[in-house]
Amino acid sequence: MAFFDTLVLIAFASIALSLVWSHFRQPRAEEYPPAVPGFLPYISTSIQFVLNPSGFLWTCFKKYGPIFKVRIGNRQVTVISSPDSIAAILRDQHNVFNSSSIQIQLTQAVAGVRENALRLQEILHHQMSPLAGRTLAKTTVHKFSATYVERLLREMNAFVASSERGAKTVSLMEIVGRCRLAALCHAFFGPSFADDIYDDLSCMDASVYPRVYRIPFYWRPSTQARKRLIARLSAYISQAEEDSEMGDIMIGTVDIFKANKLAPEEMAWVLLVFVWGLYANSTHMTFWALTEVLADKGLAARLHEEVDNVLHTHRDIGKGDAPCTTDLPALLRTDAHVLDGLPLLDSVIQETIRLRLIATPWREAVCDTELVVDAATGQRVMVRKGEYVMAHLMGTHWDERWYEQANKFVPDRFMSGGYANGQEGTDGDNAAQPKRTKLPFFGWGGGREVCKGRNLATYEMKLMVALCVHYLHITHADSDKHKSGPSSANPLPPRAKKRSIAVQQTERDVMVRLNLTGGGN
Repeated sequence: MAFFDTLVLIAFASIALSLVWSHFRQPRAEEYPPAVPGFLPYISTSIQFVLNPSGFLWTCFKKYGPIFKVRIGNRQVTVISSPDSIAAILRDQHNVFNSSSIQIQLTQAVAGVRENALRLQEILHHQMSPLAGRTLAKTTVHKFSATYVERLLREMNAFVASSERGAKTVSLMEIVGRCRLAALCHAFFGPSFADDIYDDLSCMDASVYPRVYRIPFYWRPSTQARKRLIARLSAYISQAEEDSEMGDIMIGTVDIFKANKLAPEEMAWVLLVFVWGLYANSTHMTFWALTEVLADKGLAARLHEEVDNVLHTHRDIGKGDAPCTTDLPALLRTDAHVLDGLPLLDSVIQETIRLRLIATPWREAVCDTELVVDAATGQRVMVRKGEYVMAHLMGTHWDERWYEQANKFVPDRFMSGGYANGQEGTDGDNAAQPKRTKLPFFGWGGGREVCKGRNLATYEMKLMVALCVHYLHITHADSDKHKSGPSSANPLPPRAKKRSIAVQQTERDVMVRLNLTGGGN
C-alpha cells in the first residue's frame, strides 16, 4: 500500500512540475512559428483547447502573435490569424489543403452516421452544396420570399398572442429559432413537411460540440431527438416524389438522392445535416443581433427610422404629412429586395458576424508547402505533409491592427469612412500600422469555401431585425424592473458559452415582451 501511495505521489509531483514548466517555458528565439508549450506529452494543449477553444486561441494569439503551433491530440496544428494566410487557405486553388476528415467528424456528430461517412460527406460537399449555392443565390430569393415571409409572420403573431400582448414574457431564442425554422421548412420543403421539429433540432444542436470533441455529456436526450428527426425526415422523403408542392431545393435534393442510389436512412442523414446547416449558425447570429438592439434603445430607434424611410419611398404619399399607407409586412410579401441597401441595418448584421464568429476551419496538408503569412513582406511558413493548419478567424476579426475597439459592438462600424469603402480604418500617418487596401473580413469564408447559404442567411437576419424593430414592439423583460436598463445579474447581451461550434452560443436565454406596433397584419 505504501509503495502504491508513493507512486501516486510521484505521479502528482510530475504533473505539478510539468504544469510549472509549461507556464514558465518560453519558445526559443529562433523557433518559428513559436510552439505553445503543453504540460503533458500527447495530451499537450488539447485539454485547454477543448475546454475553451476561443479563449485558449485568443490567449495564445495575444502572447505569440498571428501564427503559432499547438498540438491537439495527435495532430500538429499551425494556427494562423493573418489575413493573407487565411485567404490563401480558403482559396487553395491547388488543393494543397484537405478538409474532408474534419467535415466527416462534423457530419458524424450531427447525423450519427455509422457507415459510408466519406461518401455521404462527398455528396454533401460536391453536390448538395453547389445546389444550395444555385438555389439560394441573391437573384433567386424572390422565388420563395413571399412564402417564407407569410409563414414567418404567422409564427411571430403566434408569439405575440402567447405573450398576451406584452403581459407575459417569451423566449427570444425560441422566437428566432422556432419562427425561422418553420418558415424555412414551409418555403423549401412544402406544406406537407411536419415542421414542428424545433425542440428536437435545438436539443441536437446543443450536443454537437461535445460530440465533435468527444467530451462526456448526458447524451440520451439529444440521441432520442436525433432519432425522431431522422424518422420524420425519412417519412417526408418517402412521399417527396409525389409532392407537387416541393420547392426547387427539394426537387434537386431528391434528384441527387436518386442519382446516388442512397438508402432511405442515408437520405435522412444527408438531409438532417443540411437542415441543421440552415438552422444553427443563422439562428445564433440573429439572436446576438437582436440582443444588441435590445441593449441599445437608440440603435432600435435608428433602425426603425431607416425602415420607415424605405416605407415612405414606397407609399402613396397623399397630401401633406399623411401617414404611411404601406406597412412593412405588406411590402416584404411583394418585394424580396426591399431591405437591400440599408446602411445601418447592413452594418449591424456585418458587425454581429464579425464579433460573434468563432469558426476555426481546419485543413490537412497533403504535401509539403509554404504558406504566405504576409504578402507585403514576403513572410512565409513551412507546413509539412500530414500537419494541420487552423484558420483562427476571431484572431483577425478581433485584431486591433484592423479594427478599433475590436472587442466591442459598434453598430455603424461598417457604415462610414474606411470600413464602408474597403479602405484602411487606421491613421495613415502611423508607419507602424499595416497598410491594406481592404479590411479583412471572413464572415462567410472565402474562395472555394465561401458559404453557399450566405445570401439566405443575410436576408433572414435583416428580415428578423427589421420586423422586430418596426412591426413588433419588443422589450427586455427586465426593463420594467430596471428603468436604466438590464440588471447586472442579467446583462445584455448575455455571456457567451466557452464551448461552441462556429458561432458563439449564449449561456442563457433572454426573456422579452412582445406586442404589435399597430402597423400591418
